[in-house]
Amino acid sequence: MIKKVTAAFFIFAGTFVFAQSAKEAKVKELIEVIGVSKMASLGAKQFVDAYKENYKMIPDEFWNEFLKEVSSEEFSKLYIPIYAKYYSESDLDELIRFYKTPLGQKIITNTPLIMKESVEVGRDFGQKIGKKLVEKLSEAKGYQSPPPPMPSKGQ
Repeated sequence: MIKKVTAAFFIFAGTFVFAQSAKEAKVKELIEVIGVSKMASLGAKQFVDAYKENYKMIPDEFWNEFLKEVSSEEFSKLYIPIYAKYYSESDLDELIRFYKTPLGQKIITNTPLIMKESVEVGRDFGQKIGKKLVEKLSEAKGYQSPPPPMPSKGQ
């Protein structure tokens, strides 16, 4: 009986490990197709470039060696559990298929540009709304900017 239970456990565990590694492989493929590792590597380079501005006395060889240590494989290891958490294997299959199409590639190319413009427009809109709110508060009876101090409990 114990042998059967043990065998069943190892079969189940083996199936689970195989399923996990198959899913991980699909996540790795998706990450590669959508360029997550490339974007992360570019982000690391921009990060280093910002440091280079503050540490101009450090030679370029140091920075180049540092960037070699920050591999796309490290980024993949960080992202795999996140993508695996939110997408099933069939989701991953469909996403990979989609992102390999011309439209999928167009989305990959345009999304950073759209996000950049959206942040700029949102920031400008937020400033406009904030200014309008302050003006309305100033016009309303009993309100001023900044507001008067709150009376203490004893008054």
